[in-house]
Amino acid sequence: MAAMAVVTSSSSPAYVAKQPPPPPPGIHNNKTAGYQSYNGHNHMYPPTATTTTTTTYYWEERRALDGIVLALRAAAALLSFVAVALVASCRHGDWMEFARYQEYRYLLGASLVACLYSAAQAFRSFRRMRAAASTSGSGILHFAGDQVVAYLLITAASAALPITIRMRSAVINIFTDAMVAAISLAFAAFAALAFSAIISGFRISAAAAAQPY
Repeated sequence: MAAMAVVTSSSSPAYVAKQPPPPPPGIHNNKTAGYQSYNGHNHMYPPTATTTTTTTYYWEERRALDGIVLALRAAAALLSFVAVALVASCRHGDWMEFARYQEYRYLLGASLVACLYSAAQAFRSFRRMRAAASTSGSGILHFAGDQVVAYLLITAASAALPITIRMRSAVINIFTDAMVAAISLAFAAFAALAFSAIISGFRISAAAAAQPY
């Protein structure tokens, strides 16, 4: 602690008035009002208006991003679920049987994986928002998971699209209509997970730049 010595005369002893030192560079605010952390230790400093504004802005930004990610993953789960239901319902016999085509089997599997993954991630995001927990430790996993599942969806929808177009050029019925709807929903679920991956990537880059989000 820095000290200021005040000497009243040449023969009188020095009286030391202890004062809190100025905040050292690189400090970070603690949740406890009036404290700041530096190198793992708490020091008493009066909170300033700038500190309060910065902390409030950080929490508002974090809650906003968490809400967007939750909405995107819930939307991806719902869209994928409807796509699974549409593909699985196409069992009308003869050529109108989805199991006869590997493209549609792949679309069903990718949509099912996306539905389960997105639902689990949405539930975890909701619990973190309720508990105000940090997401810094699992940001890379979320980023990688969103990309992998989004890749499965876009490849499955792209593989099923050409054969569906050929079928609809010959006949338009409940089977081809259901497949078109399922493919469209798979594309929409891909877009939702892609935006979620973008936000996860932004958080990783912000953390690398020492700007926690």
